Amino acid sequence: MRYRIIKRRRKITVLRVCLLLLLVIAGFVLYCMYFSPAYPKNREIANVQRITMGTNFYKADDSWLLKNRYGLWEMYASGDAIDRGNKIGALSKELIMKQEDVFVDYLKNIIPSKFMLHFLRIGVGIYNRNLGRYIPEENKEEIYAISRYASTGYNWIGNSYQRMMNYHSAHDIGHAVQLMGFAGCSALAVWGDKTQDGNLLIGRNFDFHVNDEFAKDKILLFVNPEKGYRHAFVTWGGMIGVVSGMNERGLCVLVNAAPSDIPFSSATPVTILARRILQYARNIDEATTIAAGSKTFISEQFIIASAEDNKVVSIEKTKDGQAVYSSTNPYMLCTNHFQSEELSSKENGEKNFSISRMERMLELTDSIKTFTPQKMVDFLRDKKGKNGTNIGLGNESSIDQLIAHHSVVFHPYSKTIWVSTAPYQEGAFLAYNLNDVFNNAQNPRAGGFSIDRLLIPANQQFIDTEMSSYDFYRYSINTPIRSFNRDINLFINSNPENYMTYEYLGDYYSHNGNRDKAQKYYDLSLQKIIPDENEHSKILEKLDNLKKE
Repeated sequence: MRYRIIKRRRKITVLRVCLLLLLVIAGFVLYCMYFSPAYPKNREIANVQRITMGTNFYKADDSWLLKNRYGLWEMYASGDAIDRGNKIGALSKELIMKQEDVFVDYLKNIIPSKFMLHFLRIGVGIYNRNLGRYIPEENKEEIYAISRYASTGYNWIGNSYQRMMNYHSAHDIGHAVQLMGFAGCSALAVWGDKTQDGNLLIGRNFDFHVNDEFAKDKILLFVNPEKGYRHAFVTWGGMIGVVSGMNERGLCVLVNAAPSDIPFSSATPVTILARRILQYARNIDEATTIAAGSKTFISEQFIIASAEDNKVVSIEKTKDGQAVYSSTNPYMLCTNHFQSEELSSKENGEKNFSISRMERMLELTDSIKTFTPQKMVDFLRDKKGKNGTNIGLGNESSIDQLIAHHSVVFHPYSKTIWVSTAPYQEGAFLAYNLNDVFNNAQNPRAGGFSIDRLLIPANQQFIDTEMSSYDFYRYSINTPIRSFNRDINLFINSNPENYMTYEYLGDYYSHNGNRDKAQKYYDLSLQKIIPDENEHSKILEKLDNLKKE
């Protein structure tokens, strides 16, 4: 009987290998036959010279790039799509190359097999073979111009233009299949009697985490386009899509992920659609019309705040349509589930962390009588759970999960943006006025355009007392079980209230065959607050498996 089982397993293994080889061959043939990078029609690019003006300060024609004393890059680019893309590429070529190095290294860490990386390349190529059909010509021109400054070291993935195009769908694909360290963004808008002047105030944490290196060189990009409205958004080297931005009319655009099924064909990347809204909409009606005209291949929330309307809405899009949600209160909260009547019960999937985070946000919103920019930043830095419970650092139910690529605050009426500096949202928030930057862009200041009197200080107490301990915890918990050699008590004390601390130790002892200690730590993990039912069930299943061994 045992021989028959082994023989059957061998047959299954051989069958799987054969199917995999067939998929690789079929994929390669389809890739060669059908995948086209969909180049823009206009590819005429003039030479542009980058001039070094000082340390980390460069100019290219009328555009410039500089790094301020807080480590945030500020960039200004003008002209049509090809022209500004050419300037952006020339100014930030080292940042483009570095960002791609970090991204590819991340992929190599999670997919160490070179064969599987090549297979992934073919799969993404097939999947995105029609991506160019869904990206407007203007955006393709800008991406093409920037791509000329990308590294040639990754041509095994695709040429530079192919790669830059595909990277703009990384947020979509990664969020749909959980390839990225997607946890969940949080946003709050307040107005009326919840603010000092009655005007809108918006805050958001963008919790899109690849790794710490990916977030080190943030860019605040100010764009003066030939067509559309002048606008600014937080980005990184090579990225023209928008996740957090505001234009000169005081229209803000933020993207918050929502649970999606795995998409099986490409459409418009959400960051490209957000860029179109930011550049061409002056109010909510225009933003809604632009959003309705594009098909996306994942579910997403586009949070639109408008100074003209003194109102905020969430445009909730799925691959099949969209709905618009607005609040009857003088505030609106968004995490990672839909709230409109049309979509709230249809597309949400598992959303426990999202719900628990929103419950904490609602508690804090109710407790703060009048929001100021400082109070909004304090809100975005909150690390507690519901009822102010200590749920440990880095918990997905926290507003501040300590993984944010960036955090921003917008005051649309005055056209003012506050942008976080490292680490996460614990560093100082630098203030910028769009009118000031655009009116004085021809005379860039070596020290940058941030407004000192509006600076919101760093969370220095946390940085001084808890940051190093949390860094030790993160480094430890990201260490493979087989390589874990930390002092157990030191590890526990680095984050004693987070259930994941004890789950990790349970995994460690289970891996090493110590069932008693594994059970002990799984039990301790279950005694902590686990806001997500799936996570709770997963740990119970690990305990059950121990008892069956």
